Amino acid sequence: LGRAVRQRIQQRIAQVFAISPSALYLTKPTFFSRMNSSAAKTAHDEYWHPHVDKVTYGSFDYTSLLYLSDYSQDFGGGRFVFMDADSNKTVEPRAGRVSFFTSGSENLHRVEKVQWGTRFAITISFTCDPEHGIGDPALG
Repeated sequence: LGRAVRQRIQQRIAQVFAISPSALYLTKPTFFSRMNSSAAKTAHDEYWHPHVDKVTYGSFDYTSLLYLSDYSQDFGGGRFVFMDADSNKTVEPRAGRVSFFTSGSENLHRVEKVQWGTRFAITISFTCDPEHGIGDPALG
């Protein structure tokens, strides 16, 4: 299932950005996130700070998020915010919704602090550099 989801997202990113799917390689870290109102334990847990994925992770060229829970139903806060000089653009997570974007400085973003409940998502990212490509993660 994970491979099928990754392939569908990879195909869609390639289509939208007019590149060959074979030019996109899964890269690390690909991760499952569970966000709630608990205090951060490490700097990586402080998801609410503005950041650029290419700077944070290095190998990312395209970032995608697959949401697994619903804003305002399963959790409060936790919306994804693209920070723009003119106006911010907000994505409300919905189970099954996928958002994706280029990972560079053109997409400065943050996630609002989760106020209640738990926000679940999977981050699946791609690189155009085969040296940074990885195989599909195995569940075990």
